[in-house]
Amino acid sequence: MTLLGICFTGKADGTASITEEQNFSRLAVLYNKGEFSKAIKGYKQLADEGEIVGYLNLAAIFKDLSDYPRAIYVLKKTRGKFANDVRVLSLLGRLYYLNGQTEQAIVVMNKVLELKPKDADTFITLGLCNEEAGDDNTAQQYFNQAISLDKNNFIARLSLADLYYHNNRLSEALDEYKAASFIDASIVGIQKMLGEIFFQLGNLEEAYRRYQRLSLIVPQDKLVAQRLKEISLKLGKAFFEKEKKEKALLRKEKSVLVKPFPKIKNVITVRVGIVQSQNSLEFKCSTHFVAKTRDGKLDVLNGSANKNYLVVKNSDGRLVISEKQNVDTIVVDEAILINPSNPQGAITIFNVQSGMNNFWSNQEDRSYRGTIEVTSGINVVNILNLEEYLYGVVPAEMPANWPKEALKAQAVAARSEAFKKVGRHKDEGFDFCAEVHCQSYKGVEQETQRTNEAVDETRGEVMLYKGKPVDALYSSNCGGHTQSNVFGNAQDIPYLAAQIDSFNDVNLIFPLSPFEMEGWLQEPPKGILCSLSGESNSSNFRWVRIYSAQELIELLNKIADFGEITKIIVLKRQPSGHISAIKVVGTKASQILEKELNIRQVLGNLRSSMFKVEIQYGPDKKPKTFIFYGGGWGHGVGMCQSGAYGMAKQGRNYKDILKYYFEGVEFKKIY
Repeated sequence: MTLLGICFTGKADGTASITEEQNFSRLAVLYNKGEFSKAIKGYKQLADEGEIVGYLNLAAIFKDLSDYPRAIYVLKKTRGKFANDVRVLSLLGRLYYLNGQTEQAIVVMNKVLELKPKDADTFITLGLCNEEAGDDNTAQQYFNQAISLDKNNFIARLSLADLYYHNNRLSEALDEYKAASFIDASIVGIQKMLGEIFFQLGNLEEAYRRYQRLSLIVPQDKLVAQRLKEISLKLGKAFFEKEKKEKALLRKEKSVLVKPFPKIKNVITVRVGIVQSQNSLEFKCSTHFVAKTRDGKLDVLNGSANKNYLVVKNSDGRLVISEKQNVDTIVVDEAILINPSNPQGAITIFNVQSGMNNFWSNQEDRSYRGTIEVTSGINVVNILNLEEYLYGVVPAEMPANWPKEALKAQAVAARSEAFKKVGRHKDEGFDFCAEVHCQSYKGVEQETQRTNEAVDETRGEVMLYKGKPVDALYSSNCGGHTQSNVFGNAQDIPYLAAQIDSFNDVNLIFPLSPFEMEGWLQEPPKGILCSLSGESNSSNFRWVRIYSAQELIELLNKIADFGEITKIIVLKRQPSGHISAIKVVGTKASQILEKELNIRQVLGNLRSSMFKVEIQYGPDKKPKTFIFYGGGWGHGVGMCQSGAYGMAKQGRNYKDILKYYFEGVEFKKIY
């Protein structure tokens, strides 16, 4: 990282004067507000004074504006004074590559290797340049060199996979796409490639499973639906009959029991929406059960343990209930409540669909504690006490093998959040949905001993601010800096204030300058709590998305007919680096997009709004590829779950963790 102390030469010791630091911070603020003309003027003045920080930031702004020729011109002006500065050379080589000047890029990047012989990013850019030049063997060598430095280098793995695929080396491509998917499973394009290669290699069963999953992630994708239909025809009826029998056997053998929850005074009961507006429902209970009308006055059914039952709605909207293999039916006019007769009983709902249109989309059988309510519209609500609800939330929101203190922090945050937002979906007949919109809830089978202990050891404990439960927002990974509340007036919720996710002095002042932002995303400093160094899910901390020009057109043309996309300009960043406004420029239209979640969703469900954009131009000087590189997963407000992991690994307890992310809160055991 470029530290402020080496950017200026205002003092004899080479550090910046207070005035210079203030000026540098002022320019960073202008840049993050999208006042580019003023920022450019200020950085140009620094460059004219011979300061390298001026050149680097001037070039970085022009790069952000996709004006690569001007950025290249700025950096070329530094060569006399800073001929061997790795920062200048690395940025210049990358700009040459993006601008389609591969020969110049190769020359400059080879110079970088002389000065920095073990740099994965340089190997990758050289690999991409050689691939563009038609030298696949040299490109392969460079990609492998990057992987030798870091086996979890996503771009190197993906680039090598693409190279193998384009050369019809399918088995090798399959291995590399699998490796890339292991690093980051959220990219739909990789899942499509895996399905397609399995299909081309003749592994129809695996291809079917990949495309079946894709049909949940991108249900509107006609090519996925077409391929799934084609594979299904090739597999034939025998395969599906076998699948059906195996699934039926698994369902017959499935019997989930739970440890009864003790009676606790004052614990509240919550209603969780599980299924909405289905035509039918299949369920079973691991013990005998009783189904009553909602008012409890009429017994509808005395059900047997471990038998499957079916609920459908008839033509006049009433519920028809029957044992799966029995023709006898019961018809009721109102909602029913299904209760296990034994406190160890759990009710299994078959084919629960979750995460629609997200990479974690799934359809599975899930079991639940408490009571199940079924309405005439076949809406399913799980009714249970708050603590049992948390049993299903904590392991769905945080890996169960994480440190206990992180899990306890998650339990208290989830409990506080539930108290704050109980009744959020009251107009739909329940308190919370089972999705990330409220809190992810997956029922009994997600439970583990460690996560249940985290809930039990903090039982009834919530965070308060000025005597009221806090809005205990959290996200998977803040990317290194949380952002202030973006869901309302940040001043109204002072405990949701932005802060660096580190106990170390990282020698950075936020908001960052253009060049610092580049380094922050590509080579962050050591000591960031949420970096998860060495963990398999470190891609949550830093990630990349690559779209062809056509893929981006298809994404963005859902909201407007932009024609060909020519630029994506970041108009406003929060001090944390998260984006709150961008401008999409096309040949037919331009449009400003606001709000971090909207921006992420429109751009293909990006992991976060903390990102930069690069455009690679083809020989025709038209955009060929759009590269988004960013940090974090989620909105970044409140507790950073990965940061909680980092703090727990350092020996901090759950209250220390929560006080760090929610400043000024108090803890209270309410039951």
